[in-house]
Amino acid sequence: MIRNLPTRLFMALLCTLGLLTIYLLSSNNRIVGSIQETKIDLANRSKQKTVEEFKSERKKYAYVSFDNLYSNTSLYYGTKIYQTGHIKNLDMEHKYLLVALDGNDESRTIKLKYNVADFARGEINLQEEDPVKFYGRVLTMDSYVNEKGRDINRPVISADFIQTKI
Repeated sequence: MIRNLPTRLFMALLCTLGLLTIYLLSSNNRIVGSIQETKIDLANRSKQKTVEEFKSERKKYAYVSFDNLYSNTSLYYGTKIYQTGHIKNLDMEHKYLLVALDGNDESRTIKLKYNVADFARGEINLQEEDPVKFYGRVLTMDSYVNEKGRDINRPVISADFIQTKI
């Protein structure tokens, strides 16, 4: 047993530092995750295009209404489309946005997969209800169970370019 007060304080300090180190290095920690996310952001920003740089490419994308996209998703697989809406939910960890294409109608949302390089240069500050215009390719349908217990499908689009300042 340690009888000396300075030795006890030193041991308490070592234990505290050990616990703090374990906490900061754990994978579920938001601090370390945000630091890693920032490093990824800085690396991918060099690949971002401005709206002007994307202007010539956007002519290759066609507007497809949500009704056509929802009812005939298999016809549009791989097709370059564009749409406008607003962000309903964002998941930075899995890198997707839920975008409502028609107001607040939950049944008219799509899942938009993205990379940081898909955003217009300087436009990465995202919040729910922000307007968004995106260009991308139709990937597949995503199934989920809503809060009423119904099985719902929604289109999944892989973003090529995302503009948040419309």
